[in-house]
Amino acid sequence: MLDTAPLLSPADPDELRAYRRGCARVSGPPVRVRPCLGGVSYTALLTVSAALTVALASAGADARLIALGAALSAGAAVGALVCARATAARTCLLEYRLAAFAARNGLVYERGADEPSLPGLRFSDGGGRALRRFRGEIAGAYVEAGNYRHADGTVSGYLLTPSRMEIVDPFDFSSPAEWHRAWRLLSA
Repeated sequence: MLDTAPLLSPADPDELRAYRRGCARVSGPPVRVRPCLGGVSYTALLTVSAALTVALASAGADARLIALGAALSAGAAVGALVCARATAARTCLLEYRLAAFAARNGLVYERGADEPSLPGLRFSDGGGRALRRFRGEIAGAYVEAGNYRHADGTVSGYLLTPSRMEIVDPFDFSSPAEWHRAWRLLSA
């Protein structure tokens, strides 16, 4: 049975710090971070308030109104930066947990696969976002589990063992329930 504790347990701060320092050396393409709604909102507010402040300044508006626009722009910039850093920290924590899970279970975690294990599989969903895969030996048999994108754009999960290859629904590798599903499929 797979040990899914690393997916849910609190991260050791020293190990997480070391992992963050090593993130630049991890093989594979960088993971695209999904922007948070707050970050998008702050960025939109920054753009609108900066444009409005410039328009007010060029129209010769009251200095207090221009200062208010500048303060609003600065606050939006700080908000966007805080949201971006928080999203990057959450992504790094997810990557750390996935790598710890793989290490605990004798697997190799790849956040981007340059060459697929099977001809015809594509391991990128476009736009620079690499899909994840895990491979290694479980109970003495080679296994591989991952997600890939079909030519028509749909994403599927897949499982490989020495005796079979199966296309399944995509995996959410951060969920222990998904790993139990993968284990049931691998054990069948």
